[in-house]
Amino acid sequence: MNITKATVSGAVIWQNDAFGPLEPRIFDTSWLHQSGMMLAAIQGRQKAYILRHAGNDMVLRHFRRGGLMGKINRDLYLKASVEESRAMKEFVLLSWMRDQGLPVPRPVAARYQPAGLFYRADIITELIPNSRPMVEWMQDGGLALTLWQKVGRAIGFMHRLGVHHADLNGRNILIEGQQKIWLIDFDKCERRAPGDWSGQNLARLKRFFDKEKNRQPGLQWTEEVWLALLEGHKAEFAG
Repeated sequence: MNITKATVSGAVIWQNDAFGPLEPRIFDTSWLHQSGMMLAAIQGRQKAYILRHAGNDMVLRHFRRGGLMGKINRDLYLKASVEESRAMKEFVLLSWMRDQGLPVPRPVAARYQPAGLFYRADIITELIPNSRPMVEWMQDGGLALTLWQKVGRAIGFMHRLGVHHADLNGRNILIEGQQKIWLIDFDKCERRAPGDWSGQNLARLKRFFDKEKNRQPGLQWTEEVWLALLEGHKAEFAG
């Protein structure tokens, strides 16, 4: 993938050339609304926007802080180099993972905006069509054991390549048409040497499902489906 870098009004923008020239205002939600490019807003801890550019559906995410810090400081991060900023690191990691064959969205563009001693950041990725978060499928009738194995294989492949997912949960695993698995949201994720972290990733995912089961007793979450996921993970992780 060819990547271009440009400085526009003090901000640094990295762009995937496969999508053609991008208007720098594509990161401005007000301009997106006015231009008719904004399609929808996605609610959640990290609010995102769906937009359409040159026939491509994309997701724009502005980096926001969570927790108590987020109530005081919504979106400012301590200044770092462009390459070490949150959005650029995710952009580069996504590009590398795509090259390895991992099922992750194509990165479209990322922006770094300096603000005194701080910076703000945004990232745009390609929208995965006809997909829903895994946890939503589990609410609506559940998934076949073969799909649970596919989820395990996708995670196992990610771990075999040394990628640690900082927030692996049932909302960051998308399923397209009950067939294809996608992994998303790689903020604060990184490549690591082999270690216990891969097991900790899986433990975090299991805690997520346990918590959701307590909240939604009808959720399709059983020991059988978890063992199917672990079976797929083991087969792929072993290579």
